[in-house]
Amino acid sequence: MSAEYTLDTDSRFGEKVLRLDNVVKRFGDLTVLDHISFDVRKHETVALLGPSGSGKSTVMKCINLLEQVNDGQIWLGDTDLTDPRENQDAIRSRIGVVFQQFNLFSHMTVLNNVTLAARKVHHWPREKAEEKAMGLLRRIGMDHKAKEYPDRLSGGQQQRVAICRALMMEPELLLLDEITSALDPLLVGEVLEMVGELKSQGATILMATHEMSFAHDAADRIVLLRGGHIAENGSPEQVMDNPTDPETQAFFAAYNRV
Repeated sequence: MSAEYTLDTDSRFGEKVLRLDNVVKRFGDLTVLDHISFDVRKHETVALLGPSGSGKSTVMKCINLLEQVNDGQIWLGDTDLTDPRENQDAIRSRIGVVFQQFNLFSHMTVLNNVTLAARKVHHWPREKAEEKAMGLLRRIGMDHKAKEYPDRLSGGQQQRVAICRALMMEPELLLLDEITSALDPLLVGEVLEMVGELKSQGATILMATHEMSFAHDAADRIVLLRGGHIAENGSPEQVMDNPTDPETQAFFAAYNRV
């Protein structure tokens, strides 16, 4: 988060950072994603919504190369992520990912968790990595926890550390996959506040979430999945406040949004 961005309100967002083009994903005979197409532009926050089983997490895993698509293409800038000739480690280094489980190493301090990839994968000198990590931790008021181990932190603090780790390499795209699902309701707010700060600084974010109020207020665009298809793709006002499709109305009515 070394750079802060001022958005051009006329052009709104920059070039396409991520593009999904007719993506199909099957598990055996089950088609989980059926010709999914959407994009995320630079500085844009897109919320991926939908009922459980609609394919949200599968979309995230395909983008992060944890699952291979059966058909279609996924582009990160000018790089075709579905091309087997591309270097997958190089691609992953351009994407920051935070999952609902914090995935912090319990035997490592907060500082070592945050700096691990920079030191071991990208071969940064320890001093450079720790200076960058402390700057990130300081921004979220966690620098005093740098020498603590994860089991000494609350769930909200652990998730914020996981977000800092994802930001270490200044990724082109930040994927947030249900990052509040494993948290006590009292801790959700502090994590969402951090996401809001990242958005205000111009980060490019694709987030899958069940936090409807937050998605409505924070996202620039809503992509609603239903049964492996894109049911809606538009602004929060279009999709959540004024839906015309009866199934979409019923979905958001369950969350008291309609």
